[in-house]
Amino acid sequence: MDDPFLYFGSLSLQERQYQIANFIGLALNPAHDREIAHNAMTDPLPFADSSIRKIQSQDVFEHIPFTRVGFVLDEVYRVLKPGGVFRLSVPDYRSPVLKKRSIYDHRGKVVGDLMMGASAYYDPASAQARVRFAAGGDSHIWFPRYETVLHLIVHSNIRHCAIRFWQAWLDDDNHICEPVPDDEMFVWRAFPHDPRSQGRPISIIVDFVK
Repeated sequence: MDDPFLYFGSLSLQERQYQIANFIGLALNPAHDREIAHNAMTDPLPFADSSIRKIQSQDVFEHIPFTRVGFVLDEVYRVLKPGGVFRLSVPDYRSPVLKKRSIYDHRGKVVGDLMMGASAYYDPASAQARVRFAAGGDSHIWFPRYETVLHLIVHSNIRHCAIRFWQAWLDDDNHICEPVPDDEMFVWRAFPHDPRSQGRPISIIVDFVK
């Protein structure tokens, strides 16, 4: 393909991106010829420096250990063409929708999402409540907020891009909720497409232009 676009995760037939012939899915277990085998947590992107015009990650990075996300962002920056765009979206754990289904520690920090593979249990050895995550990679294992995403940005090469946040809770009371451009990199879990949001962010959505 002369001008491939990259899509982190499975590129299912139901995704709008599947209807755009340029998109290639980066999947752990490829299911069709529009996907290639790729483990984002460990594998460099199999493309040359400055060779890709569009890259999207939609609800994927929260499944990768937080300490490995910087590696992925460095790889994205490496393969983006000058002027190329990377669109990142992750669930926003300041969203009231996600807060309602979350498990918290004694400090009020989210430590699990009951809808996304977490369960709570009592550990007699420590006399504390603990959280376990379902096996198989479907669980959210960290819980993005604006400041954690900023931390990842400033500690990776992606910081050298021009950066535009479209939707995010900046703190517990203030948010950005601008319409995301309806281009090839469509985001499902975003206002106005997701009716659960009620006009407020449900995802952190940010564009990076190299």
